[in-house]
Amino acid sequence: MILAIQSQPLAEGLRARKKKQTRQRIAAVAAQLFKSRGYENIRMVDIAHEADVSEQTLYNYFPTKEHLIFDMDQEFEAKILGIVINRAPETSLTTALRAGAIDFLNEISRSVGKQTGVPSAVATGPELRRVWIEMNARHADALAEALLRERGASISRASAKFLARSIVAIFAVIMEGLGEGMIAGKTRTAIVKGLRSDIESILDQVEHGFRP
Repeated sequence: MILAIQSQPLAEGLRARKKKQTRQRIAAVAAQLFKSRGYENIRMVDIAHEADVSEQTLYNYFPTKEHLIFDMDQEFEAKILGIVINRAPETSLTTALRAGAIDFLNEISRSVGKQTGVPSAVATGPELRRVWIEMNARHADALAEALLRERGASISRASAKFLARSIVAIFAVIMEGLGEGMIAGKTRTAIVKGLRSDIESILDQVEHGFRP
């Protein structure tokens, strides 16, 4: 009985790693297919075949083809939640956001020129825009609930929603700015420099008051 109890967490850890590896493999295969054959020319069945998984397995990880573009969805949400909720008690929210947003920019900008990430050729499609908006709303809802749990009666639900949506918008601006820069043919250095300036300006307004 003791051995069975001890082995359960190990088995769960192994399953989680395998699921993560499968998700990453599918996303990488899809990115390569989109790049080589064009997003509109690829079907879900093509991705499943190339990734050596069943169509049902593919849909379990990615409900639609559009969701394959944003293969870092879960990591994106976890990153934002971690910056806000796990900051040191003496660290203000704006200070944590400033450092976290810059770190996120440096990290995500490394995807420029790589197979994974958001292919610039499809970043402006209406279907992808819809999925992107839905994702940001979901992340904001998750952050709002986390803020309500953390602060309790000291914050209203309306205030938590407003704060959460504003915070998620900062990171969305980074992602969108990166995609727009790639489409415009800018270098990684130029994109990062411009977005760093934007981040500083946005957080100055958050900290000192909004200015038109």
